[in-house]
Amino acid sequence: MPTTSELILSRLQDLFPNGATLHEPLFEGNEWQYVKECIDTNWVSSVGKFVDRFEQDLTTFTGAKHAVAIVNGTSSLHLALILGEIKRDDEVLVPAMTFIATANTVSYCGATPHFIDISRNTLGIDPYKLDDYLTEIAEIRNDGFTWNKNTGKRILACVSMHTFGHPVDMDGLNSVCQKWNIIIIEDAAESLGSYYKTKHTGNFGKLGIFSFNGNKIITSGGGGAIITNDDELAVRAKHLSTTAKTPHEWEFIHDEIGYNYRLPNINAALACAQLESLPLYIKRKRHLANTY
Repeated sequence: MPTTSELILSRLQDLFPNGATLHEPLFEGNEWQYVKECIDTNWVSSVGKFVDRFEQDLTTFTGAKHAVAIVNGTSSLHLALILGEIKRDDEVLVPAMTFIATANTVSYCGATPHFIDISRNTLGIDPYKLDDYLTEIAEIRNDGFTWNKNTGKRILACVSMHTFGHPVDMDGLNSVCQKWNIIIIEDAAESLGSYYKTKHTGNFGKLGIFSFNGNKIITSGGGGAIITNDDELAVRAKHLSTTAKTPHEWEFIHDEIGYNYRLPNINAALACAQLESLPLYIKRKRHLANTY
């Protein structure tokens, strides 16, 4: 007797005999040329021209002022939360439907992920449900912060995840978060190429992050990025992602706890080639969605 999952799979195979895959990396441009250049020149690690180029290309495409290339999306979100000054015992609002990294990275900071219901229309956090919920369980105290009346913890941030590239209602979410003095960090891991009212995702919050894993719209094998329009946050993101090492001719001096989160040049080379083909990939993804 076949299981339910086997029956569903069989039905999908009947509906789509040509095998329309949900995600599949494509390498049809300059990927090999750029990667080979890294190998031929020995610039394969965390320093190289493709890292700088990818960051610049990403700012050009998204309209963000700054981009910092990171080793993967999870590390990008972890670092964004640190830059957002999330502390131990804080609470961070996250969508009830998301990839585990959204909650894991909150826990890395010693904070608590607080799950919020999503909208049927956007598959992201529903701002109206959020406002009603905060009215019920939270209060703004004299220190200006929002506190959970039930747990006694500070609710400092909201991570808005744009599921499958569908932007969250950012007008509504911004309004609610401003009302409650909660910062927004955008988990735009799945939404490169997605816009909300002519503005690219990742630009609405204090910081935004992307992922370039093999199942994303473009891939660098493994990779991520932080974007921000804040000059100081951009400098700090680069500093913390390179082990908090200060410039010196020969000494290794680290002025605080840092993270080895920089994207290798060889991965950035792959990302540069992929970004060149992004408009074509978006067109194909839309065709794939229509096929399903």
